[in-house]
Amino acid sequence: MMKIKGFKIILMLLVLMIMMPLQGLAAQTVNKDMKLSSGVQYKQYTNTGAKVNSINHLSINLNDAYTKVKMGLPKDFNSKATTTSIATGDSVEGNRVVGAVNAAFFDMSEGYPLFLISQQNEILNGGVLLDSTTEYFNQPIAFGVTADGNAEIDLYDFDIKMNYDNLSYDLSGMNRERRADEAIIFTPQNVKTTTDSNQYGIEVVFESDTPINSTYYGQTITGKVKSIHVASTAKVAIPKNGFVLSFHGSEWRAIGDKMKIGEEVSVEFDIDSKWKDSEFMLASGPMLVKDGKKHVTMNLSSARATQVTSRSAIAVSKDKKTVHLVTVDGANKKGMNMSQFADYLVSLGVDRALNLDGGGSTTMGIRNYGSNAVVLANTPSAGSQRQVSAILEAISTAPTSNPSTINLTRSNVGTMLVGATSSYKINYILDEFYNPITVSSSKIANTSDNNLVSFNGTSFTALKEGSDRVRINYDTAYQSFPLTIVSAPTNLTINASGKTANINSKLTFTANATDVDKKSLIYSPEQLKWSVEGGIGTITSAGVFTAGNKAGTGKVVAQLGTKTVSVGIEVKTNVTSKFTDILNNNPYITEINYLTSNGVITGYKDGTFKPNNDITRKNAAVIISRIMKDIDLNKVTDPNFKDVPKTHPYYKEIAAVANLGIVNGKENGYFDPNGKLTRAQMAKILVNAYNLSGTTDKKFTDVPSKHWAANDINILTATGVTTGFNDGTFKPETPISRMHFSVFLYRIDQ
Repeated sequence: MMKIKGFKIILMLLVLMIMMPLQGLAAQTVNKDMKLSSGVQYKQYTNTGAKVNSINHLSINLNDAYTKVKMGLPKDFNSKATTTSIATGDSVEGNRVVGAVNAAFFDMSEGYPLFLISQQNEILNGGVLLDSTTEYFNQPIAFGVTADGNAEIDLYDFDIKMNYDNLSYDLSGMNRERRADEAIIFTPQNVKTTTDSNQYGIEVVFESDTPINSTYYGQTITGKVKSIHVASTAKVAIPKNGFVLSFHGSEWRAIGDKMKIGEEVSVEFDIDSKWKDSEFMLASGPMLVKDGKKHVTMNLSSARATQVTSRSAIAVSKDKKTVHLVTVDGANKKGMNMSQFADYLVSLGVDRALNLDGGGSTTMGIRNYGSNAVVLANTPSAGSQRQVSAILEAISTAPTSNPSTINLTRSNVGTMLVGATSSYKINYILDEFYNPITVSSSKIANTSDNNLVSFNGTSFTALKEGSDRVRINYDTAYQSFPLTIVSAPTNLTINASGKTANINSKLTFTANATDVDKKSLIYSPEQLKWSVEGGIGTITSAGVFTAGNKAGTGKVVAQLGTKTVSVGIEVKTNVTSKFTDILNNNPYITEINYLTSNGVITGYKDGTFKPNNDITRKNAAVIISRIMKDIDLNKVTDPNFKDVPKTHPYYKEIAAVANLGIVNGKENGYFDPNGKLTRAQMAKILVNAYNLSGTTDKKFTDVPSKHWAANDINILTATGVTTGFNDGTFKPETPISRMHFSVFLYRIDQ
């Protein structure tokens, strides 16, 4: 937008653009590519390395019988509205707006368009032509659809002739502010009911025999002088059945002074033959491309041209049958300057291109699949749409026809267990022209090729083992997907919060079921059956185990389909804690008491155990040396750790475990005795100390296969020393606490 007074691309040298005109396209990444109708394609690009957020591009094929380009206006021509609201309001059966872009420059304060706009020869806005090449619109150039249905960008010659006293005079313009040395005609179609001209001229009011309800090319209006206002500060009203001529400058003043009350004057409106009878035309500027080459009709050194900002343009092909609507987003000081914009449009291979209103007005809307509403496609620089005075629309005139395409999503995808239920959702149905079809549930027909599933609306239940294909039919449209059904998971494992429980305490169990590809199996929660063997307690359908009131051993069993797995559980007699900070119902009291009773780990002098304190590397060395009875602390070899001299209180213990390769040093000859022992390091130490082995399919989400301790963690899991956390993680880098280290040692020692 602008006042009367006064698109993503790589930045490159002009020489390179001339030598390699398609370089801009070569650096583009396509983010979106959608067919909006039979003749309209939408794409959104990102350009590598350029100061551009994104580029949005509508390609409109006028050779398609159902495709047109039209102009869209607010309901009240002299008002403003957002691009998407205008487009959505214009979208009706047989005239679906599938894409739109903002178009006309407009006066920010008043809201009316600044330049010539006409439709079916009717002149909706006379507009102004600016004098300076630093302005966008300094040559009379317009885009429109001519009488032959072709898209056109070219100069125009808008003529307004006044006939008076047997002479003919070219007027300067219509329905706009009169400037110096101009003659302007005001008709009842002016945005205001008065001329609002300054007092430095003369205004002649004419009255016609009939109301002037419109002005159009080829029209002649005639009126007789009703009143003459010379140097008047009063507002001059425009009669509904007449017009006003406003003159300024000595030559025009002389003509006005000659006019007498009752004299007749006629005014003719016309335009050159190229634009006569056009479907519409909309003036803008500057021109950016002509004959396939960069051709910018404004001073490229001016402030407006050098500004890096959001841009909008319309372009046409050489045969005038393809129209391109292009926007460049420019939020956060990004975008293109006018020269870069012209270069980019040349790279698209267009024949001609015309700049449209840019900056904060730059807006593109599209019709998404499944809806007739036009929604925002780009990101306006201000974060939201600006209201504008005119837009250009990509139109599909195709009538709504038979369903052609079904788009759906499934609640879950994968192998199903016999008896499991899943569902699908129809997102939208389109006809062959991409028009949305209103979905009626009564028209949905479900079938399967091998009758291995049953249906209830959009839900389906697996009945038998095997392979099938589900088909969804809706009149003439259908969609399908394959389905594999099994009677049992390939793998079924149990995860437990613990393998020991005190009398009347609780443990939580979950199951992990996967198919032959190790992907999660689809089953209904009620299909997973939990049970307890050995009379050691009970378990709910959700996997919560409650220990009985007697000590003993048994199993928790999980059954899914025809597959059954179990895990051993021990219920222990309630143990009295030896420490003030270990409650009697602590799930690990047995383990802690066992290790402290055997002198493997000790409490503190204040009677506490401090279960949540972290184990250090020296603590680990001491504890391992105590639990491994065959270690002789009097026969150690100095490992020469720089930070563990022979005077260190735990020198012998650290040396002993280092000699056996159980706990290794760190880089540069250090042991780091006070460093915290992580859960991953703990796994490594225990596997080395006890020469553990084994393997399991269970994986932890935070232990990738390339993790340095992945094999050690897998061995601890396979041997039942660790189960990980309930969320499926192991937390390898988390320091190991005294309590958890005690549990791991107890499980190994039993």
